[in-house]
Amino acid sequence: MQAFPPRHLARRGSRLNLARKPELVLESLIGLAVVLIMATVLANLPDRSQSGAAPRYQRPDPTASSLASRAGAFGNLVGNWSFEQDLTGWQVVGAAEAVREPQGRTSGSCALVRASGSQPGRVGLTLPGVVREAAAGSRYVASAWVRSTAPGLRVTVRLVGAGAKPERSQTTAATLPGLAWRRVFVAHTVAAAGGELGVEIAADGVNPGDALLVDEVTVRKG
Repeated sequence: MQAFPPRHLARRGSRLNLARKPELVLESLIGLAVVLIMATVLANLPDRSQSGAAPRYQRPDPTASSLASRAGAFGNLVGNWSFEQDLTGWQVVGAAEAVREPQGRTSGSCALVRASGSQPGRVGLTLPGVVREAAAGSRYVASAWVRSTAPGLRVTVRLVGAGAKPERSQTTAATLPGLAWRRVFVAHTVAAAGGELGVEIAADGVNPGDALLVDEVTVRKG
């Protein structure tokens, strides 16, 4: 029968063996570290049992509207064309108040012109001097997106010159029901060289309190 040393002597011998072989200590520590890393990774894995849960809310990416804004501005002679900050440069037509309004057609805001007179009248916006020195025979195309609080308003988009007898071209269309936007185009070929050319968007017969909304106004050569 083989004799075994007392327990306290056996433990002392094990510690002596570890002290004589430090590589055993290093292997033990590495193994412990691997176990801790695996436990951490498993604890952070997503819960597959809730795959049918509603997805987390993600903030809307402004990239799409930014790209649309840059695309609309390309070649556009109207500086403040989408009213993102204010109505700088624009003048009010008729008895009305004009403000920047959230919820534009595709971008963050538009212009709202609300009739403030005592009876129905013509209200809108005008931007003079879009073209400073138009050459004779040159062609310009303007467009504007419009809608109104009361459907069926007759909205006219004009390209108009300066002076006592300004040359002009215009197109008139009725606004659509509800929140639908409508785009109105007008083209103009300059007759006399050297004159200015501006753009105007106005609606006729707007009742007091009703409003015309305008967005994404463009004027391009060609």
